[in-house]
Amino acid sequence: MSPLVAITGSAQADRVYSPAVRDPEGAAAAAAELGAALATRGCRIVVYSGDPEYLERDVVRGYVRSGRAQPGSILVRGRYQRDTGFEEAQRHPDLFTVVPESTDDWEVTFYRSLLTVDALLLVGGGRSTFVAGLIGLSRRIPVAAVAAFGGGAEKTWQRLSGERGVATEEEVALLARPWEPGAAEPIVAALDAQVQRRAEQERAAGEAERAAGRRTVAGLVTALVLLLLALATIPLAYAAPAGGWQNVAVLVAAPLFASVWGAIVRNAYDGSGNWLRAAALGSAAGVIAFLLFVAAQLSTNPGLLDGDAARKLVFFVLAIGFIGGFTSEVVYAKLRDQDVTQTPVLPPGGPR
Repeated sequence: MSPLVAITGSAQADRVYSPAVRDPEGAAAAAAELGAALATRGCRIVVYSGDPEYLERDVVRGYVRSGRAQPGSILVRGRYQRDTGFEEAQRHPDLFTVVPESTDDWEVTFYRSLLTVDALLLVGGGRSTFVAGLIGLSRRIPVAAVAAFGGGAEKTWQRLSGERGVATEEEVALLARPWEPGAAEPIVAALDAQVQRRAEQERAAGEAERAAGRRTVAGLVTALVLLLLALATIPLAYAAPAGGWQNVAVLVAAPLFASVWGAIVRNAYDGSGNWLRAAALGSAAGVIAFLLFVAAQLSTNPGLLDGDAARKLVFFVLAIGFIGGFTSEVVYAKLRDQDVTQTPVLPPGGPR
């Protein structure tokens, strides 16, 4: 769908602007040229008032005179029976879509509409033009702030130069050039390119979010499967011959399944999406915790794995494996804190 561009700005010779507006007549001619360029590019526009004090009237004039305007491509959002008076609407009513607002507060109508547009075009203007530019920058939508005529647009451009958003450095510099005939086309072309660039970024972000959602589902399904496998080791431990290699194999598999299960659950709990990394780190931490636990048991009971007692260890190693995988960062922190290379100096031997 063609981009929707909001138009705002003014250039009155008898009005005080900060910064000052330069060349009001040139600003009106530039607005008409910009309107024609927008129509040529197939952009739809949003305007708010046909009052002569605003440059929207000049933009609409150039837009319609270009002969490229499409039916319904000029959206007029103004106060009911007050802000919709465009001369071109009398001759080309099919080009206009009028959406009157019931409120008398023009700021409500104006600022609320800025939340639905795809881009902003600013020429001259005062405080409301500057605020509109700030809203556009905060939304990270393309903002074409023509700085050549001063006013709020120039002030917005000064902010835009430091917060480019989707605009390139060249596109920002283009907005600061002195106005000359033919300047409208490259400005509108750059604005259109930024709209397309932002749309592509949004599509990529949406695809990345959907991919992350699919990975989350896959990870949680994997966690459920690992949970079932971990629990299945309990009956397998009692089905395997006591003291046999099968019993030891089940004892090793139990914490491995449980640690990966715990790591994936922790990964989902934290909202991270790197399931493979979490599974690798969690399984290693769980197995290390399991080995340390079994080594401590064997140091006091060397024949532990030879008899029926090995089966009872399954319940313990399942919990140890899960906790090790779920809190893998704690396991690794404790391992880093251990100085395994330090050896005390042995006292000299020999008779005393």
